[in-house]
This record gives sequence, structure tokens and C-alpha cells, in this order.
Amino acid sequence: MSVSKRFKSVAVSVLLMGASVANAASIDMADWIFYVDGTVHEAYFGDTMPTTGTLVDGLGTLSMEVTGTGSHNVIAFFDFEIDQFTNGFTNEWGVAVGTPELGQIWEIDEPKYFRGDILDNVLAGILDSSNEVAENNIDDVGFALGWEFDLLADQTANIDFILSDLLPAEDFYLTQYDPASDASLFFSSVLNITGGTPTGQIPEPDPFVLALLGGLALLGARKTKKSK
Repeated sequence: MSVSKRFKSVAVSVLLMGASVANAASIDMADWIFYVDGTVHEAYFGDTMPTTGTLVDGLGTLSMEVTGTGSHNVIAFFDFEIDQFTNGFTNEWGVAVGTPELGQIWEIDEPKYFRGDILDNVLAGILDSSNEVAENNIDDVGFALGWEFDLLADQTANIDFILSDLLPAEDFYLTQYDPASDASLFFSSVLNITGGTPTGQIPEPDPFVLALLGGLALLGARKTKKSK
């Protein structure tokens, strides 16, 4: 079925109790999609999230581990509605705050119920790093964050996707704001690559090996002195 035929009726209403959401705004999670190296996971088709972690009242941290030598591409998309039964879902706008990290991609757009290309982009594994639902262009808001990165054979990527009603600690994040409710949602992400030797860096020698080499060099110097 075309993504343009998604319906808001698939939303599961959850209540946010965070202090930063004025009057405990009602939040509907209308849709989510994960794109992981060419494989798509969609709520609309009854898939489960390819992550660990649990969203409590729609908020929380979802984590993912990625391995395998070569290039990787991971994207998470969410479509939330704030107080849609009180003031509708087309009165909101989005904001991208800060500067993305190296390899970090993002997009804010109307999620193709009437316009917007964010769903097409997520399903294709691309994001255009633009905001088409700014304050002067209010509408329904969907937002996505992703990472493009390379791994060596012994490296592992750990990715966190963080949904919160509190200002994120990360330098770059996306915001969805409902002015009628004076309520905001924040979406941020963290990528941490461990293992291997980063390109261009020389691994530090083992202290034991250094001591052994030093001892051999000293022994060789003494033998050379005696032979003279």
C-alpha cells in the first residue's frame, strides 16, 4: 500500500507526564519507521522495532548495535501528534537546533498525508537535512534522524535514538512544537564506534613489548662493547 494512504487512526494515544509539556499534553504516536542498511521496519505493517529499550508514555531511549565491515546507513523516523483531538494536528512546526555531527543526517517535513517527501526519503535510505515545516509553514510534523558511517572488521557502532520532553544534552536535536498547547517534543541521537584502529592513527605499543625491546637493545649494546 502506498505510504500516502496511511491513516491517523493507527495512532496509539499515550499521555506525557513530563514537566516541560504544558498541562500534560496528549501525544499520539501516529507512525514510526526504521531503515537499517536497506531493510525497512514499519509500525504500519506490524513490524517490531529493531532496537532495545522501551518507550514509556512515548518517550525514552532506543538503542541499536551495528557490526560488519564497510559502509552503513541507519535512519529512525517518528510521527507524533500533540493534542490532535483538541486543536488538530496541522498546527505544529519543527526546528533543527545546533550543528549535526559528522555523518549525521536529518529531516523535518509533513509526512506525506498531503505533501512532503520525508516518508519516501526514509524508505529510500536518504534524508535531505532540511526543514519544510518551519514556523512560517505550520502543518503536520514528522521528523527523522540518521547516521552514515563506515566500520572496520573489528568495530561496533552503538546508536541511541532519544525521544524526550526535556531539552536534550546533545548539541544537535530536532524539536516538534505545538503553539496551542505550548508543548514540545525533542528527538536526538548519539553514535559511538568502538574497537579497531581509527583510520590514520597508529596503535599505541604495548608497555610490556616496549620494555622487552628496551632490554634487548641494552643487552645488544653491552655485547657490542665487550667485543671491541
